[in-house]
Amino acid sequence: MPAAAAKKILLVDDDDNLRRTLAEQLALEGEFETDEAATATEGLQKAKAGQFDVILLDVGLPDGDGRELCQELRRAQIAAPIIMLTAVDGEADTIRGLDSGANDYVTKPFR
Repeated sequence: MPAAAAKKILLVDDDDNLRRTLAEQLALEGEFETDEAATATEGLQKAKAGQFDVILLDVGLPDGDGRELCQELRRAQIAAPIIMLTAVDGEADTIRGLDSGANDYVTKPFR
C-alpha cells in the first residue's frame, strides 16, 4: 500500500524560534511538510503559490495584522483551513479572528 502524501502546512509567524520549533515538531511526525513565512507579505505570496492543507497564522506580524491577511487569503479564494495563533486571549479578539475567516483561534503560549 503506498504511503499517504504528506500534509502541507504553511506557518506564518514572526517569532523565528516558535516557527522553527513548530516546523521541527511537525516534521518529527513524518506526516507533515512545512513551509515558513515571517511576514504577512511573504505569507500571502506563499499561500497563493502553493497548495496547503492548513495555514497557521499569527495575528501580530511585523508588516500587518494577521486578521487582515486572513481576509485577504479568503478574498484570494484560499480555501485551506486557517488557524489563528495569538498571545491575545480575549473573547472579543477570538470573535474578530473568526469573523476574519479563520477556522479556529489558538492562544499562545500553548498548553
